[in-house]
Amino acid sequence: MEFQGTLYTYYEPDRLTAFESGPIDSPNTLVFIGGLTDGYNSVPYLEPLQAKLNDMNWSLVQVQLSSSCTGYGISTLQKDADELDHLVRYLTTKRNKSKIIFLGHSTGCQDSYRHNKYGKMNEFVLGYILQAPVSDREVMEKHLPDYEKYIKEAKKMIDEGKSQDLMPRSANDTPCTAERFYSLGAIGGDDDVFSTDLSDDMIKQLYKGVNRPIVMVHTKDDECYMSEKDQMQVMKRYQSFCPAILKTYLIETGGHSLTTKESHQEICDIVVEFIQELLA
Repeated sequence: MEFQGTLYTYYEPDRLTAFESGPIDSPNTLVFIGGLTDGYNSVPYLEPLQAKLNDMNWSLVQVQLSSSCTGYGISTLQKDADELDHLVRYLTTKRNKSKIIFLGHSTGCQDSYRHNKYGKMNEFVLGYILQAPVSDREVMEKHLPDYEKYIKEAKKMIDEGKSQDLMPRSANDTPCTAERFYSLGAIGGDDDVFSTDLSDDMIKQLYKGVNRPIVMVHTKDDECYMSEKDQMQVMKRYQSFCPAILKTYLIETGGHSLTTKESHQEICDIVVEFIQELLA
């Protein structure tokens, strides 16, 4: 997968960069936000998506955050949202962008949610596409040995004023603070916004103030979706508490990162339809 375009620093103090490809002089841009461990060129559908965007005179921006690649363990969801504010400010003031849409993948969906609700620059984002909005907590509950022990340990460290200290390596291969580990793995943690077992009251509170348009996209064979509950029903439940969720989609195959040609076509069609509806 190769792209030609422009690499720029959008926030000098932290040397944060973004890469823009396609019609870079266009006022329209789609910002891709990857998930945990992701960096540039992190999912295979970006190349066909770029081709579709070209036809509509939209560029593609891939963003580097402090949490990108192995940095997520010493960052926070709020820091991601703040850095996305810096990006939007740069795009609107330095790159002359007037139409911006976010596309979050995996934990990039949590970033998109957070920016939708708390971002100071969210009024400049037309809408948010959430692809693979799965629960990190449910993944950890199922796959992390001694999950409950580590959650208790993280909570104890936070209570003792050691939230920025690192968890044991046995808890997470990537260096991870107690604060971020708890955020990802605890019920009600900052990252816990898509779990399938949240109460109605929790969902209502979480999505209060989420007002910018959203579409949610799951895949039937997503290996990171741990629940036995029907994905479409889960999305519809969230939609019932958040009118900003305009549409929900369930792609047949492709897994978490959409690896099949069929899934590439489907996500491209979803993106194009969302853009057209927002501009109608």
